[in-house]
Amino acid sequence: MTKTFMTLRFLSKGVDLGRRSSEAVRAAFAFWGLVLLGAEACVIPGCTTTKSSTARPMMEPAPVASVSREAGNSTEHEVPPSPSVAVNIGATVPSNGTAVTPESVKCPVRERTDLGVPCGDLHCLEFANERSAFEHLLLLEPRVLGIGESHAPRGMEAVHSATRRFGELLLPSLCGRARSIVLELWLPRNDCGDKRVEQVKKAQEPVTRNQSKSNQDEYVTLGHVAKRLGIAPSALVPTCDEYQSILDSGPDRIYRMLEFVAQRTGERVIEELGKFADQKEGPVVIAYGGALHNDAEPDHEHERYSYGPKLLAQTQGKYLELDLIVPEFVKESDIWQRQPWYQAFRQSKGPTKPRLYQWGTHSFALVFPSSPKQPDRPAR
Repeated sequence: MTKTFMTLRFLSKGVDLGRRSSEAVRAAFAFWGLVLLGAEACVIPGCTTTKSSTARPMMEPAPVASVSREAGNSTEHEVPPSPSVAVNIGATVPSNGTAVTPESVKCPVRERTDLGVPCGDLHCLEFANERSAFEHLLLLEPRVLGIGESHAPRGMEAVHSATRRFGELLLPSLCGRARSIVLELWLPRNDCGDKRVEQVKKAQEPVTRNQSKSNQDEYVTLGHVAKRLGIAPSALVPTCDEYQSILDSGPDRIYRMLEFVAQRTGERVIEELGKFADQKEGPVVIAYGGALHNDAEPDHEHERYSYGPKLLAQTQGKYLELDLIVPEFVKESDIWQRQPWYQAFRQSKGPTKPRLYQWGTHSFALVFPSSPKQPDRPAR
């Protein structure tokens, strides 16, 4: 089973999809497939609003540690350093209005990686650090990497989200490789001439109320970080007609949104691939969003919610799905227990090092190590 099938089966509680439970639909949609509507900062091409962002700062990408290259210190598994590369990112500019020139993109030196240590079921491998696990996956040389996350829940702001960890720990490894990142950031528009945009946003409020308020801002910040690494970000900008089609869907509005996200993300990725058809090293394009949409092999009935099959065919099998899991967000609930990696994960009893699981030819999950416990504050 794929996670899309399992999630939507949970939503329908075993009944026909035409008789879905609206409360369960909303819960799981907010959990996996949240469309980040309403970001109010024009930092990504296609945005039409003008308000400034209140994004919670994401740390700069941590510099990759230099590796000693003295005789006897290198191994056959060491990743060679990435040179400073000239990356043409066209008209993309950072928020301060200064164009990112090829000369300004300096990729960090790639650190030594390890092969990982077997750690249980689902081909589990445990690594010394997150970058080692990520580099191990990149050895498969995908042209497209579809990354999915469970969005940070409200009340867990003290725990770093998957978005933040990706931007700080993993994205620097893609400098000089990836040319584009398509974000599941649904940018608003103000040119429809009526209230349809506001109406769609209001319809979405029940599915976003349990999510961290920083989710939207962290996606915007991820776009900033990508730009500084020479990776051009883009987002989803619905047309006015698409807003109307959502409103016309009545009680199925949420499902129309899910279909839109999958369809438009796949189209945007294919457009970006076409720009860099001659590039050999991958991944060339990254898609980043909710883990509902990146399934490589979803159940046939639910393919419309995932861009994975389209990209798997477009790349002739050079597509990988990677789910990013923050262990503190995993709960003893049906929606988590139905995930293909859940039982193997629970056997670890709280990983202290990152773990990579594989349950299909193109399907992986990276579980971050548990956050260290904060010391108790002395009573005053």
